[in-house]
Amino acid sequence: MMMAQVSEQQARQLVAQYQDYQRNAEMIQDQMNMVRNTLAGCESTLRTVTGLKEAATNDVESIIPVGSGCFVHAEIKNFSKVIVSVGSGANIEKDVAGALEFLNDRKGKLEKMLQDLNTSLTNIVQQMQSIEAVLNQK
Repeated sequence: MMMAQVSEQQARQLVAQYQDYQRNAEMIQDQMNMVRNTLAGCESTLRTVTGLKEAATNDVESIIPVGSGCFVHAEIKNFSKVIVSVGSGANIEKDVAGALEFLNDRKGKLEKMLQDLNTSLTNIVQQMQSIEAVLNQK
């Protein structure tokens, strides 16, 4: 059964709705990129802390970032505590196991956030495709 043709007013409303969906999709994609970047940083930190933990039986030599793309060579003599950011500029000191647990938890939350954003994006794309199908009817 064929659907009735869309009136000009309905077509304008659908186009406006499509454009709203398009803007939302772009915002979600931007959010996904930010989450991916944060997730990559979290994974890198996990690898670094894990590597330092494994090497902590002896003094550990490392390259430490000091900002503006500059690094210094340093020797870590005591790797028993890690200072982690908990947001809003606040930091707390944790033992290495606690820091790894915290980072793994953060990684899981970021992965879930990415998954939720992807689901939202998929739903928006499906809505956009539905509008395209209606508008493309002859």
